[in-house]
Amino acid sequence: MKQLSKIMLAAVASVALAAPAFAWDFSASGSATASFNQTSTKANSLAATKESTAGTGFSSAGSALTLKSSHTDGPNTTTLTYSLDWDGNLDETLAVSGSRKVGAWTASGSVSYSPQTLGCSQGDNGTAVTSSAAAACAGTATGEDSTSVTVTDGTMTIVMGDASHLSGQNKSAGTGADAQDGMDDGGADCAVGACVDAFHGVSLGYALSDTMSVTVAYQQSGDAGDMMGTGEFLDGETTHTTSGFGIGFSGTFGPATVGFTQASASTADNTGDTDAGKLSTSWSTMGLGVAIDLGDIDPFISYGTVEGTAGSAANSKVKNVHSGNEVGLTYALGADTITLLVGSLSDQFDTAAAVDKPQTTSFMEVGYATMVGPASLAIGYGTTSKADADNTAVDGMSKTDLDVALSISF
Repeated sequence: MKQLSKIMLAAVASVALAAPAFAWDFSASGSATASFNQTSTKANSLAATKESTAGTGFSSAGSALTLKSSHTDGPNTTTLTYSLDWDGNLDETLAVSGSRKVGAWTASGSVSYSPQTLGCSQGDNGTAVTSSAAAACAGTATGEDSTSVTVTDGTMTIVMGDASHLSGQNKSAGTGADAQDGMDDGGADCAVGACVDAFHGVSLGYALSDTMSVTVAYQQSGDAGDMMGTGEFLDGETTHTTSGFGIGFSGTFGPATVGFTQASASTADNTGDTDAGKLSTSWSTMGLGVAIDLGDIDPFISYGTVEGTAGSAANSKVKNVHSGNEVGLTYALGADTITLLVGSLSDQFDTAAAVDKPQTTSFMEVGYATMVGPASLAIGYGTTSKADADNTAVDGMSKTDLDVALSISF
């Protein structure tokens, strides 16, 4: 009996000691924002006066509702996240991410799906009810999740798969006012800098020192309209292969942090034929960002260009050229912040039939951010103007926007 008691006591002690190692921490989070907006727009130089934009006034929004549970076992971690978010429709996302360490190397990855609704009864999508049979719901997941795997030892980092392999290098700060815009706002709509996003490929990052690092990336995939993650097909391609290369650098020199990215990509017929009559597109981009820490005053500069051209003889005049620059600063007043931003953009869309004159956009924003107890208050004011010599519907457009937002995260 004593022996049995000892065994039972040891078992209970083992469970008590082991339980914390297998415990999962749980959290729930979300945020709420109440806003006031006043926008006035003059459509073009031919319009008589400015008009208030629909939606002006008070509004509110709740951000993503997120439930998270995480587990740590020594150097290994796993996190399960469930979120609901409204972005034009209700997005439901279930994701698991984790990392594992062996020796000096740590590997990490994730998988994410939007379960949504697996089936709908007829009539749910606005169709006539003719039977009780289930019908496919719009938005139901139709394919496997794309992801990436990262392996690092702290100095060298390898990323393979669908990932943001390169940085766009944008260093700008905004205010919440609707004036700041992106390059190629009719297409990629990327922040001022290198026009890059997530793409299927592989990258190698290397820390040259504690303050400098370099990354090289290679893209090769059959993804359509996805050169460097943003560049669309311009030559009418369909089942073409995309390949590209890019390099990025980030370094801190005294009070200045400098980032530079250059990348290019092109498509080719799957036969590998490079004949001029074959359809193809090439894109190239460059981005430069500088942020300077001067204590209370932190200036920044962001600059970028991107150019795409069609390769076949029939579309040799098809070209898209976009550029942008932003300069400004943030000024700390104790716990409060003043932000000033000035920028300009240029967008040109040449076609096989005509050469497009660039559309230029100039904008300015000034903002003030502070805390009201546990809530954050942000006030932003911005102006925008456009000029386009061969588009009278846009030429002379001007807009002013005032945005006041009170937010709390919980």
